[in-house]
Amino acid sequence: MATVTPLLATPALAVGEFHCPPGDASWRETNVIGDRAHVVFPRQSVVIRHLGGEPVLATPNHAMLYNAEQPYRRELHSQRGDESVFIELPHDSLERLAGEGASVLDGRARIPVTHVPTDHRTYLLQHLLVRQLRAGLADPLGAEELASRLVLRALGGPVSRRNAGRARTTTAHRRLAEDAKSELAAGLAAKVTLGELATRLHTSAFHLARVFRAQTGFTLARYRQALRLRTALERLVSSSGDLTGLALELGFSSHSHFTASFTREYGVPPSAVRDTAHARGLLDAAESG
Repeated sequence: MATVTPLLATPALAVGEFHCPPGDASWRETNVIGDRAHVVFPRQSVVIRHLGGEPVLATPNHAMLYNAEQPYRRELHSQRGDESVFIELPHDSLERLAGEGASVLDGRARIPVTHVPTDHRTYLLQHLLVRQLRAGLADPLGAEELASRLVLRALGGPVSRRNAGRARTTTAHRRLAEDAKSELAAGLAAKVTLGELATRLHTSAFHLARVFRAQTGFTLARYRQALRLRTALERLVSSSGDLTGLALELGFSSHSHFTASFTREYGVPPSAVRDTAHARGLLDAAESG
């Protein structure tokens, strides 16, 4: 059964976790997001289609965006189902965010796009926030402030308004990028060249690289690396100390390769994020920074 776990609720926003296992009936139904807008940080890859729109492979590299009462359908992509963190926003909060520089919002304080790329710092901060809320260790005032900053980071980034070109070309480019995302998400440890990936997708390497970056905001290599590291971030606490096994499972060549990559990405080694006391310190620094 699908579960929603509330973590924080204030007049301005609410934070929670969502889990929908593969066997839940909602996979076969049209869902409605609720009476508030949502900024959602996926934990697993899942296909989401807003009714009237095209399907999107939601992964940890993007935040999924929903207006209030948005109907949508989901399709299974990971055997773990659908796992995500969400921030709910009433309409008056969206209006205030529009005044604070949330460039994604339109003139009516509505969200005209389905998803936006998120940077590594945004993903790390929401991960740390949720861990502290889950453990009951977060200061409510600091937690609400950080959640507000996360929403503004997600809604304040540049949005590509791809209006140029023929509709058929635009659709073909979007579908090519979605197919490439699916290939990368399904095989994080796979060793694949750009040419091999392009051959699978029946296109040229140059065309694939150009279209993917334009559509997603990532290069192919950066998309896969970010996805590997964000997946590792979620699995650190439950990996029982076996970082070498986790590293190899996600496609890193060794424990040291994983540690170096993680440290470059997040500014701290995996051990600092795994340890509760260190994670608390990182969140304190974020709240005061």
